[in-house]
Amino acid sequence: NLRAFVQKVVDGELEAYLKSEDVPETQGAVKVVVAKNFDELVNDAEKDVLIEFYAPWCGHCKSLEPKYKELAERLEDSEGLVIAKMDATANDVPPTYSVS
Repeated sequence: NLRAFVQKVVDGELEAYLKSEDVPETQGAVKVVVAKNFDELVNDAEKDVLIEFYAPWCGHCKSLEPKYKELAERLEDSEGLVIAKMDATANDVPPTYSVS
């Protein structure tokens, strides 16, 4: 019933729904961000993060991919720097990031 639902929300027993791909088991030079690991990878105050929000069907995104991967490989050993990408069509992007 509604009363029980509201009580679970107030008690923090319900998790908000996020459209998210599964968290990758392994990561390469370009870190794959999904909604479920966004805060962990992107909002880490100890790191500088360059993130590409992309759509798999986008021609501009496809043409950027080899250069983006090359950049990530060259900077992979840089401490405190993360090169990442997120499929914005398959994952909810936090509203503080204006992605359209």
